[in-house]
Amino acid sequence: MNEDNKNRSLQKAFDVIDAIADGDRQIKDICKRLGFPKSTVHRILQGLLASRYIRDVRGIGLVLGTKVIQLGIKAQKDMPLKELARPYLRELSEITKDTVHLGIKDEDEIFYLDKFSGKRAVQLRSQVGDRLPLASTGVGKSLMIDMPKMEWVRLFKDQTPNQVDEMLARMNEYSEKDYSFDLEDNDELVRCVAVPIRNKYGNIIAAISVTSIKEYMSLERMKELIPILKKCSGDISKSIN
Repeated sequence: MNEDNKNRSLQKAFDVIDAIADGDRQIKDICKRLGFPKSTVHRILQGLLASRYIRDVRGIGLVLGTKVIQLGIKAQKDMPLKELARPYLRELSEITKDTVHLGIKDEDEIFYLDKFSGKRAVQLRSQVGDRLPLASTGVGKSLMIDMPKMEWVRLFKDQTPNQVDEMLARMNEYSEKDYSFDLEDNDELVRCVAVPIRNKYGNIIAAISVTSIKEYMSLERMKELIPILKKCSGDISKSIN
């Protein structure tokens, strides 16, 4: 098997794992999602089952295996930012009574690394491990702050010209003042304040946010939260540098 064929086979195996992670429990469901022949999927599944990347559970179907769980635990250990930030994020959630997120950039998406739920009777859909477009969230906008303007334009490409103009004006302010807002940009009634976390070289490595519904997030309160988040971000930066 040449190198190109090996790469294609490896990518197909990853695609099958992703399909199972997204809830496809039967071979026919995976074939339908990916457009692969049944024989190809069956062959890939045999290898994944043997190496414990997936399991076939009676009455349920195909699920992620123990090998994936082990790799996830190892990956978290290799990412000390989450553990170093936890006490500061927990304190921030207690102070604000709102939900706190920690996110990192993964290409054009934000990856939620950690979350602390607030004390209010507000349930947010976000979960650790979720991915969302950078441009649609407050944390994502903080991760975009140091990007060139042309990157902002590219990331806002799915919006209308008027929306793009508005977002670029907001990003100019966020870049100047080192914070960002989510003004119901992703979910109706959900607002958040976010700030970047920088390393000792001044580069953005992550971002944190305080999130709640509009009822608890007037523009006045959002502005009051900025220095609180910046202090938390600064404390996290000192702990990792």
